[in-house]
Amino acid sequence: MSMQEYLDLPAVSAGLITDVLDCPARAWWNSWLNPNRVRETSPEMDAGTIAHAVLLEGNADCCAVIDPEDHPAEKTGAIPVGWTNKSIRAARDAARESGKIPILKQDIAEISAMVASALEFIDSLKETEPAIYAAFQTDGGESELTFTWDDGPTPCRIRPDRISTDHKLVVDAKFTSIEGGPRAWIRTQLFSMGYDTSAAFYSRGIEQIYGVVPTYIFLVVPTKLPCLPYLVGLDPRSMDLAAQKVSLGLMEWKSCAKADSWPSYPRVVHWAEAPAWMEAQIEVRQMDDPWRRDK
Repeated sequence: MSMQEYLDLPAVSAGLITDVLDCPARAWWNSWLNPNRVRETSPEMDAGTIAHAVLLEGNADCCAVIDPEDHPAEKTGAIPVGWTNKSIRAARDAARESGKIPILKQDIAEISAMVASALEFIDSLKETEPAIYAAFQTDGGESELTFTWDDGPTPCRIRPDRISTDHKLVVDAKFTSIEGGPRAWIRTQLFSMGYDTSAAFYSRGIEQIYGVVPTYIFLVVPTKLPCLPYLVGLDPRSMDLAAQKVSLGLMEWKSCAKADSWPSYPRVVHWAEAPAWMEAQIEVRQMDDPWRRDK
């Protein structure tokens, strides 16, 4: 199944679980129930899609590489930087219309460097993480398979980046601009982006389909040189909390779908509470302000 066909399936995804927990109206807007749904795109999202294809499928057939040298300005002959003249924008739009992701020549080179770094990292896991290494071998796993199931009355779908042939391991590739290694990524993206919920939702699906609770691992690949990948997993407590969120999300979806009611945020003032670190910062500043003139 192609990615487009997968996205068109009338079924709940991990992203919709995250949405419905935040705001049911947002979940409806991003679902197949919305006849005017528009899928967002951005250079970062496009780059991530292409990187996934190259890493997991071994090719970049999903994209159209556009060389700025082929699109000089009509009057000055200047080579465009980005999508900055009529000719290169026309090439970009034509690629979109043909179902391809347009990408500049220099950007595909950066993606190739990221993927090469990821592949080298995977090859280095043979001794330290043999199960992950094995899952990326030809006979050890498969990439981007589509799985569907009914969770009670709710149709659900998942598309693991890589799943081992015994279904005991799922690897989720994440390309990130966050620098600082595993701690920084965990602190700034793992929970705030709902990736923990995705891990629990995918695990729930594999368990219901195959009766196996898989280990769920994130392969995180920084987009900035030197592109040093690392692995992240959820400890049992975090996974249990994420599983509870998934159960709550499915209950919320079922309730909203049954009533055909998708409420938005409450029509009240949401009062902000200052974080503890701000109060501590002010107390320190009151005790020792380096700019005070009455010392």
